[in-house]
Amino acid sequence: MVESSQDNSEPTDSATPGLVRQETRKVLVLQVLRQVVAVAGAATLYRLLGPESFGLYGMVIPLLMLPRMAATLGLSTATVQSEQLSVSQRSAMFYITLALGLLAALMTGALGHVFGRIYEVPALVWISWIFAGTTLVDSLGLTHLAGIQRQLRLGRVAAIRLVSQLVAVVAAIMVARRSEFGVAETGIVALITLEYCQLTVNTLGYWISGSWCPGRLVKAELKQLLAFGGNYSLSSLVFYTGQNLDKVLLALVLGSTQTGQRLLGMYTAMYNLMMKPVYFVTDPVTSVMLPSLSRARKNPPDYHRIARDFYRFTAILLIPAGVGLAVVSHDVALLISGPHWDEAASMLLALAPAICVHGMINISGSLLASVGQTGRLLAAALILLLVQIQGYAAAYWFSTQFDLGAGITQHHAFCVTVGAAYSFVLFLVAPHYLTFCFSRVGLSVGPLLIEFAQILGRAMLMGVTVWFVQDLLLANDIALILRLPLAILVGVAAYCLLMWSRITESVIPFLMSRQSERSS
Repeated sequence: MVESSQDNSEPTDSATPGLVRQETRKVLVLQVLRQVVAVAGAATLYRLLGPESFGLYGMVIPLLMLPRMAATLGLSTATVQSEQLSVSQRSAMFYITLALGLLAALMTGALGHVFGRIYEVPALVWISWIFAGTTLVDSLGLTHLAGIQRQLRLGRVAAIRLVSQLVAVVAAIMVARRSEFGVAETGIVALITLEYCQLTVNTLGYWISGSWCPGRLVKAELKQLLAFGGNYSLSSLVFYTGQNLDKVLLALVLGSTQTGQRLLGMYTAMYNLMMKPVYFVTDPVTSVMLPSLSRARKNPPDYHRIARDFYRFTAILLIPAGVGLAVVSHDVALLISGPHWDEAASMLLALAPAICVHGMINISGSLLASVGQTGRLLAAALILLLVQIQGYAAAYWFSTQFDLGAGITQHHAFCVTVGAAYSFVLFLVAPHYLTFCFSRVGLSVGPLLIEFAQILGRAMLMGVTVWFVQDLLLANDIALILRLPLAILVGVAAYCLLMWSRITESVIPFLMSRQSERSS
């Protein structure tokens, strides 16, 4: 298809270091507020619904997200990454994304029939069909979101997502208060409400902020965009499959019984809780990283500096978060989840170490996508998936061969060992994964890996300090509501003392734009 000569390309902002830092700072501040709302909402829903509802939610989410990511994510990313994008190309991408979103929604409903039989959970059929509509709602706003991201107006995106999170949490809690505790089929309605409200407000916000409406569908050159989007969608699909294969495996083994759904619900909830700090850091990083690196790819010094800054920033924040959450996992699970979630703490302990490397792996997709290396990204995702499959197989064998202690049933042990396998595989693969990704963009990974190891060592010293203080507080019968915040404050203070020079050299300059940069 040939593009009309009268079709003008849309302007994009240049990725100056000052603009990148300014937008990152905005997104990070708003992300703090968003995560506070999300955690408070999750804690409330855990108490109102019980783990059974989250068990059904854990079964349906892969059936929802896999078709959605395969159909729509790559086109949105291609729109952001493209150096030049015409008006007709953008309109065509909107209609293609909408059509693929409809197809993905139909696939989600169909998969509900298939996996309802496999899991022996008939309710999964109607749940999948209702959840399927959220994909169509999401696809309506993706092209508008990409347009905002191309202009690096990322603070606006973060503000929209904060509002949508708040509206969704309030609506879900109102529905949950009418649900029957421990009955999965009634509690899942609150989680459906959460998903619909959040995506609807997001889409409305993107349309209003984007100040753009799709025109009529005309001929436009889309071959390169579709090729990029297809590879990126496929690599994201493979990567997401690896991330959720643990929950699919648990659903296959445990999902047919109410006790199994309860354990699966705990595992899903603890997985989502573990991912909160990862999303807290990587959401603002990736939202800025892809468009800024895409704009800087013709200037290698700026490109390399921006990439290294993003990785250092991510490591300095997430490595201590993983170590710290592992140390205080029991208190966090008890405070967030409340009663009826006794087995959740050991699952959170097994999953928490993954935080240390999860963020670096996640943002590497934006690194390769920024230079159009989606084929290489797909290869890396496939290798990671194969290693994860082997890890989960080993976890299944281990849980059937060894006794993890008194009071731990075989099914509970299976959940814990699967979580431990998830963390172990990511730690094992991360250095090789980063080496591969860095080599594709001409960066040397060695110095950064040494920095990451040093950060991990100091984070472990912080962890020992927190463990000692927590044990001391527990021995003196300090209440949980005081014990956990005190332990966290001690951890933050200890880490800041150990890492102060790196924080002042990397994190603060990364967030604070200099006057000279703003004037440029």
